[in-house]
Amino acid sequence: MKIIIYGKKGHAYTVAFKNFLRMAEVPFDYKDVNEDVEAKNHTLEIYDGMLKFPTLIVDDEIYKTPSTDDFNKIMQNLKLRG
Repeated sequence: MKIIIYGKKGHAYTVAFKNFLRMAEVPFDYKDVNEDVEAKNHTLEIYDGMLKFPTLIVDDEIYKTPSTDDFNKIMQNLKLRG
C-alpha cells in the first residue's frame, strides 16, 4: 500500500493525518503543495485549477479534502489504527 498526503505546513487536517499515520507506524509520503511544484500542479489538476488540501492518495485512489470523519473511515477500511 502506498499512501501520499498533499498538504500544507501547519494546516490542521494535514498535521492530524500525518500524526495518525506516524502513530500507526504506516509509511507515507508527504508533499507540501507550497514547496513541491509537482504536488502543487497535481493538486491543481485534481481540483480543476484550485489549490485545495489535504489530498489523500492511497495506491491510485484519490480522496479530495477528506474531513476527519472521512479520514477515519478510510483508515478503518484499510484496517489501520493510530
